[in-house]
Amino acid sequence: MLAAVVVVAACLPWGGTHAQVEMRLDRVDSYIPRFAGKKAMNRAYRPELSRLQAEMQDRMAAGENLSCSAQIYDEAHWLVNFTDRKTDVEQRIAGLRESLKEKDQAFATRQDPRDGSFGPCHQSWIWRFDSSVDPLKELAKQGKRPPVPLKIWEPVDTPEKITALMRSLLISETAGGHNKRKELNKAITALGQLLWLDDTEAVFPGHLDRDALAGALTRFVDEEWQVPETGYWGAWYRDGETVYKTNDLSLTFHIISYRNGDVRHHDRIARTTFGIRNVEYPYGWDTGGTQNNHHAYDVARIINLVWDELDATSRARANASLYLMTARSIVLSVNDDGVFDPRPYTSVAEAYYFGVSFLSEVGLFGNPMPVLSGIKVIDAQPLLAQINANLATLHPLDPWVAATRRKLEALR
Repeated sequence: MLAAVVVVAACLPWGGTHAQVEMRLDRVDSYIPRFAGKKAMNRAYRPELSRLQAEMQDRMAAGENLSCSAQIYDEAHWLVNFTDRKTDVEQRIAGLRESLKEKDQAFATRQDPRDGSFGPCHQSWIWRFDSSVDPLKELAKQGKRPPVPLKIWEPVDTPEKITALMRSLLISETAGGHNKRKELNKAITALGQLLWLDDTEAVFPGHLDRDALAGALTRFVDEEWQVPETGYWGAWYRDGETVYKTNDLSLTFHIISYRNGDVRHHDRIARTTFGIRNVEYPYGWDTGGTQNNHHAYDVARIINLVWDELDATSRARANASLYLMTARSIVLSVNDDGVFDPRPYTSVAEAYYFGVSFLSEVGLFGNPMPVLSGIKVIDAQPLLAQINANLATLHPLDPWVAATRRKLEALR
């Protein structure tokens, strides 16, 4: 981490001598892995995937339930960007085309009788497991339990299995064609919510020891994975004899958010978060000059959770950064009719979820938050009503729709 000190001369409002304020500008030199085959995979498959994504989103916006197509698309997108498995990509794209022939895919929102998961159109276990989290959270909110036994837990049903899984996903070989970062993110996202959040305990399998499983995950995260120098977590990459540890915004967000800030090295997490502002996502905030509310939400949530340990200068810096991100979000991600741009996401409802999440996290709607963007909607209710009305045009079984509605209800 490199640091520079900028001395700012400030004129006192009542005149007299100038005050000098030292602002520390930290820059984190992040390792960014490069896999030789990724560009070739994108050249070969991205155009067709983008065409199918656009068709899928147009139909979702018209109210169709394309949950199965969305699951297949997500898995195909992962295979293109993180693997060199061409045969699997082509099989998944063919499956996506076939799935789009079905107008109502409500079956993909129900439990799969094979393993109790909610991701029947996924082939990979980690995707099926991760796709089950939001539906299980929704059942817990309703005071219900899943009717089909959750056999999906079998690969991670002991502390030893959880530790082994996380270790197996942590390090990727740059000389190979498999970047495990996405699977690592899926694993910590799913396990973190199901083991650390209070509101998922009600849907946890009764025959498993939740405390023991959660303890194993926490020990791995704290003792084996977190980098003390930066406070961050990320995928690790072996290049020859050297292992490089990345600073991953998304992975860090999931861990600190699901533990409600109960992690070590808050001051270093804050410093690193500011230091990666100009680094490309997921190793920083930058999304190629566009606004992605998902990534912006990650930043705002991390800052809010470490707020109590920030000094006055860091708080001012946080507020200034979030002011700019909020202004850009309003200009680029949502129109005057409360319609969010779905292009950075798989589903249309996902765009609403992260748009509402980010804007509420920075206090746009007048809700009290530690970090304040400085921008407010004077009369928020008409805008919130428009967003609600737009959500009503989407299929109600989409879990992103239910999750967004809960966020909106909390703002009333």
